[in-house]
Amino acid sequence: MLNSSAVAQQIARGLVSSGVTEVVIAPGSRSAPLIYALAPLAEAGVIRTHVRIDERDAGFLALGLARGLRSRQVGAATAASAAVGGAVALVTTSGSAVANLHPAVLEASYSRLPLVAITADRPARLRGTGANQTIDDQSQVLSDVRARVDVPAGSADAHHLLAEAVAHSLGTGTSEAGPVQFNVQFDVPLVPTVTELAEWKATVQTVAARGANEASTSAFSGLNSGNARDGAGNTPDAARSTSVRIFPGTVIVAGDAGGHSAQALKSLAESYSIPVLAEPSSHLTSELRNSPTAVPAHARVLSEREDLRTAIRSVIVHGKPTLTRPVATLLADSEVLVQRLPDDVDAVSLSVSLSAADGTGASASNGDGVLDGDSASNGDSVGDGAIATAGDRYSHAGEDTTWRDEWVSAGEAIVAASRREREVESKPSTARAVTEHLAGRSINLFAASSNTIRYLSEATDVRARIHASRGLAGIDGLISTATGLSLALEEQVVLVIGDVAMLHDVGGLLTPSAEEGGNVLIVVLNDDGGAIFSGLEHSQDHVAPYLERYFTVPHGRGFSDLATAYGWEYSRVGLHDGTSLLDDFIAEFEQAVVSVDDGMETDSPKTKTRGRRIIEVNLT
Repeated sequence: MLNSSAVAQQIARGLVSSGVTEVVIAPGSRSAPLIYALAPLAEAGVIRTHVRIDERDAGFLALGLARGLRSRQVGAATAASAAVGGAVALVTTSGSAVANLHPAVLEASYSRLPLVAITADRPARLRGTGANQTIDDQSQVLSDVRARVDVPAGSADAHHLLAEAVAHSLGTGTSEAGPVQFNVQFDVPLVPTVTELAEWKATVQTVAARGANEASTSAFSGLNSGNARDGAGNTPDAARSTSVRIFPGTVIVAGDAGGHSAQALKSLAESYSIPVLAEPSSHLTSELRNSPTAVPAHARVLSEREDLRTAIRSVIVHGKPTLTRPVATLLADSEVLVQRLPDDVDAVSLSVSLSAADGTGASASNGDGVLDGDSASNGDSVGDGAIATAGDRYSHAGEDTTWRDEWVSAGEAIVAASRREREVESKPSTARAVTEHLAGRSINLFAASSNTIRYLSEATDVRARIHASRGLAGIDGLISTATGLSLALEEQVVLVIGDVAMLHDVGGLLTPSAEEGGNVLIVVLNDDGGAIFSGLEHSQDHVAPYLERYFTVPHGRGFSDLATAYGWEYSRVGLHDGTSLLDDFIAEFEQAVVSVDDGMETDSPKTKTRGRRIIEVNLT
């Protein structure tokens, strides 16, 4: 039986051998053995640790790190290298601290992002006794996890169990990536002896000297070769494939895919002239920016063009589209064939078959009509020759663009009409104008839920890399998530957020003195409450008396004092005579923003002076 320090060191070995490089820690006594195991690894540069006081913010910081790691790996050469190391570990003490991880764990689950929550616990003999900070079955506290493990005190199997937990979080051939709860019981003593700590530090230094890659197969190895997996959770030689069938009346609906790319879908849409209904945080939004297949204002086209909507026979779905009711209604239509593709579609071979209006068709075979992530990322696409053997009538499948053009033209007409209407409005929406200005910049733009992301869905000039938490589309933890995203990308992230969502995560403004705070520029659109409810059914005359107190909830607060208290630079733009509010915002924004194309180094003076700034746009 091992003591707690030895168990924690086994867990640390499991993290390193599994390629985990980012660990978020919330302080606590019961988790102390993990601190003494992980801190020397951070000092040696084997991993990077991030400490946050509040477990809730720690969870969302880890969520942002996981999203950022995946976004960075999109351009990797192979599926395995694109995903290994993508899991983020999260360490907490026992008791209610674990429950505070739940909002972030739920978002990770529904965004399919790999988190490993390592929750320290008291030994099992204290359960059911009323012991301090002891939940009777702490390993069951977090719902919606891909797997859960309860490691007994003194277990000699922690290394292998941890490695298996990381593999589960990254996803297997039959399950999606997502969070895992790794509950580990620690008995006293919780602090290593002088000798134990010195020996562990010596081991870590040896590992660091050999280099991280060698370390994972030598000093910190121990994984059975039968358990070796790539980051997608597959054995290295396992081929993954999926297929889609294209009917007349097929559209592609793309939602947030947790940072995964979709080059294969881009090729599919362009080769077969398929209309693409992409939400802002889908990679297809940026990848199809200059493509004739992207449908602007697609939700309104679905609502206002009944002829096009009822002509849809099949929907190819990528990611998790959750933004609009018309899309949700479409996907729930029992008369429409819904074909869902994996988030990591570029890591699989995608085969295509075509069906005629009468239901007959031909399938590509022997490699014909196959799209895969590697070929797509190299600029290849499925064209005429690729499906030639599937039948002569399909050899020019992409030449008839009528279906696609009808959708795109309908969207363009709606956008043009909306612009004309806004031009004659006495009080045009500054919030929309600010959001559209941000979308047109080459920046990392993290968009909060509610109105912000909806404005982006109707923007037509989107140059920003758009990120969003769309798993459950909540408004909590967004400052912490944006901070984690910035730390993972090692680039500036612009967070555009409403005042209510900002207040939800005030704790995310706090970065402990010894910690990295990322490079985050917050644009807070303050209209004094939840304005989105005014545009929903809650503003009908017979229920309007309840709207303000119970839904929009005005608070009368600005953010100047909060910025000062938490050490953020601050500026404010508001309504006044003279220049427009939008012009004032643009002038202020340009002083603080860093373009993605600037090639900025994270330790440059520019980073230090431009990070951690709040621009409040007063809309009241």
